[in-house]
Amino acid sequence: MDAPSNHPSQQARDRSVEPVRAAVFIHGFLDSGASWTPLVRALSPYGVQCLAPDLRGAGERAAEQGPYTLAQAVDDVLERVGSAGPAEGLALVGHSMGAQIAELVAMRIPRQIAALVLITPTPLEGNALPDDVRTMLRESGGDIQAQRRIRQLFSRNLSEDFLQASLHPARIMAKAAARGYYDAFTDGDRAGERPGAYGGPTLILGAADDPVIPREMVERIRTARHPRAELSFIEGSGHWPQAEQPAATAARLRDFLGLGADTP
Repeated sequence: MDAPSNHPSQQARDRSVEPVRAAVFIHGFLDSGASWTPLVRALSPYGVQCLAPDLRGAGERAAEQGPYTLAQAVDDVLERVGSAGPAEGLALVGHSMGAQIAELVAMRIPRQIAALVLITPTPLEGNALPDDVRTMLRESGGDIQAQRRIRQLFSRNLSEDFLQASLHPARIMAKAAARGYYDAFTDGDRAGERPGAYGGPTLILGAADDPVIPREMVERIRTARHPRAELSFIEGSGHWPQAEQPAATAARLRDFLGLGADTP
């Protein structure tokens, strides 16, 4: 169930969302484009084109060399959008580290972006973690059991099918990519030290039971950087609401993006 926050201005938008022609889903640390499959299926009745590219070092690109940085990820997403997406009417949807990347992409091509959605977002300015967590995450590359434990620890309702798909030996994020992306998302980008530069409709979507990006952090991101964004929380979910509660997440995106009647 979707539980909106009680802040009096959180349902206000700076402007209406323009018609969405395609949604670009950007995955997070240790994940791949396949992590969006449950949500993409839940959105299928609305007829919107969905692109869920793998970042280099992930999924079908697991063997691809770095650099594994936010800047390179932005360039890779822009290349994919340029080759496969429409020239306007894009909704950018980023999860965790992917939210950092999505915001940076929106800053590069704001006229092409109809809306920005940040799901359990890592703060763009970075997110330093305790040493024990740093070791657990940064050194998990190529280790199927370690990555399984991480997903189980940080989630509440991930299915075994999702875990199995995420941990396929040919698609799992290897050591170099895990170390590079860990450093990337914890260091962040200096743009995060300023208010959000993208001025279009923005939804920040937290998860009620996320131990990684807790409610207080999500609310702080909105207050400090995106004060005009809508803010909601998905109940019954840990760090992956798009996979743990895909129907509720899809319903929130449908309402925010205006999918259905007006979708081309």
